[in-house]
Amino acid sequence: MQQVTCTRETAEAANCNFNLEVQSFLRKWVIRYQTEMPLRFDQSLEEYLSNNALRDFFLHSAHPLKQLLQEGCIARHLVRGIDHVHFDPVSGDPLFATAEQRIYNLAHRIDSENMHVPFRSVQPAKQTEAGDIADISTYPPESDRLRYNSGNHFASRPANNNVFEENSKKCVVKSAGNVHVVFEKGYLEERLHEVKQWMVEINHTGVDTCQYFVICSRHSPKEGHFGASLLIMDPVNPHFPIRVYVCDTLLKDLPHHPRWWNHFITEYSNVFGDAIGEVIEDLSHPLQKVNVKSDMPYRHDWDCPYYVTSMTEALADLSLADPYLLASGSLKEVHDAMKILMPDYYLADQSIKERGEIKFVNLMKRWNSGVKVIRDLLTDVRDNLSLEL
Repeated sequence: MQQVTCTRETAEAANCNFNLEVQSFLRKWVIRYQTEMPLRFDQSLEEYLSNNALRDFFLHSAHPLKQLLQEGCIARHLVRGIDHVHFDPVSGDPLFATAEQRIYNLAHRIDSENMHVPFRSVQPAKQTEAGDIADISTYPPESDRLRYNSGNHFASRPANNNVFEENSKKCVVKSAGNVHVVFEKGYLEERLHEVKQWMVEINHTGVDTCQYFVICSRHSPKEGHFGASLLIMDPVNPHFPIRVYVCDTLLKDLPHHPRWWNHFITEYSNVFGDAIGEVIEDLSHPLQKVNVKSDMPYRHDWDCPYYVTSMTEALADLSLADPYLLASGSLKEVHDAMKILMPDYYLADQSIKERGEIKFVNLMKRWNSGVKVIRDLLTDVRDNLSLEL
């Protein structure tokens, strides 16, 4: 794992200060809260502040994460850039202060989805009562899947809805004129029915220019993998596309189809009939490592949301900048043009980056997704404070 500039010693010093800031905040909260409803605990105040106070604060407070963000030192630490984080060189796990890890875990466990900072917490079944990450030795003996799944590590945890919303906004904003970017929850067949209905309506308006539909969605209820598609539609014939590209993310070499190919064909056939199989072209990019069950969980690649977002953005940008290429160019020409627009994963000579580089790019994306969620919460805090003033 490539390392950023923050050393372990620097991170530990910052984490120590953060723990002290959180403990100071909790001390004030305990004093204030006891005047309203005395807290009962069978330990000294110092022990309580070190053990269960943060959990009780989350249990007894409205919008606890937003309250914490009102403290400048706490907010600055939680929104720090990746260059101020130390990552384990093997697992890719960030070095968190005890209080910081508890904040993320408790926000995941107790509060709403909007407070769930992506990738920085473990699922509730893997947490202690106080909000720490439970030691694997405490798991039930028969819980092998819980012990060794990808969710134990920052670099391989699945994305949550906050990441989906972030990626959707980045792509949908590219819609303009006859280019329509559709990045919504649900499945490919639903989106294709919407495109078909949309084209019928456009046909009735008399528009005669080709329409470009860039779709990002899960394949189907049976297969939840993400993929991207581009449909070029002529309003004169709103019931059948002129050209269809589909993009998958798994490592493989063209012209071999990805393992999800049959799901692409099925979903398109359900909407446009079996003849569509002759029109669909495979524009996949071999970015996502195929997970091996015997491999260590932190080596698993769950970065499909970032790969497919990159492909969706590239298809949207090409639709806007060079629609003729998409309508008339060869598959290789379109594929190479996409690579130029995907610098996170391709080098200037259009060769794919090394796995270590790709993993580090995704590590940065994961960290920055969390920063964005916290910054959005911080903006809400500041807006509310301004209104109160």
